[in-house]
Amino acid sequence: MKLLIVLSVLAGVAYAERPGAVLVIDTFKEIAPQYAGTLAENEQKVEVLQKDGGDEIAKFHSDIITIKETFVGGIIRAEDELLDAIDQTGETSVACTTFISTAEDANVNLVGVSFTKCINAADDALNTTAATYYNLIGELGGSLTDLRLLDVFRNDNVFYTPQNIVDKLQAKLSGLAGINSPTTQEMQENIDALEDELAGIRDNYITCMTSADLAYQAYMDLARSQLELICGPTVIITT
Repeated sequence: MKLLIVLSVLAGVAYAERPGAVLVIDTFKEIAPQYAGTLAENEQKVEVLQKDGGDEIAKFHSDIITIKETFVGGIIRAEDELLDAIDQTGETSVACTTFISTAEDANVNLVGVSFTKCINAADDALNTTAATYYNLIGELGGSLTDLRLLDVFRNDNVFYTPQNIVDKLQAKLSGLAGINSPTTQEMQENIDALEDELAGIRDNYITCMTSADLAYQAYMDLARSQLELICGPTVIITT
């Protein structure tokens, strides 16, 4: 018991002789929990932005492939209908219908080229949009690396220049308010902006695919007309 009392007295004397060092320790212990709270909050926001952004991009891909499936299915059905009509003309018209079949096959391949250009444009736009969005997350994630406290001791001595350390700790505390951490409203605005941009890309993709499809349908109208007027059993001459 006497030994503990002696140690306590000695410690009290030592602390009394180094108030600056004690202040450093006390200030550090005061700020550390606040830093931990800010770090946890920012980490949570990064996770939310990553998940919501990932969900939007995954939905975008599902939408794009559904749109592509619709247009591809339309081309296949139209081709099948034309080929069925060609088969119904009979063997006597094979020499004629072969030209139509060949031209139809070439036009399907051409519309495939157009479809590829459409999806390439959508992919390029997506890459730009996604890069912008994830750069924002990267900036927030980068702010997490700024949440350091131990660097306050760098180039200073806790006994010789304690006030310098305390000043840096206070600066860290003041800096917490300036951490690049978006508010809940700003986070929602970022998600909404991503959703709007993806919707714009999706609409442009539909427009591009529609133009290609209309060009193909125009050819199909011509092919059906040629099949009837030229390859049919009787050549029809209109006056």
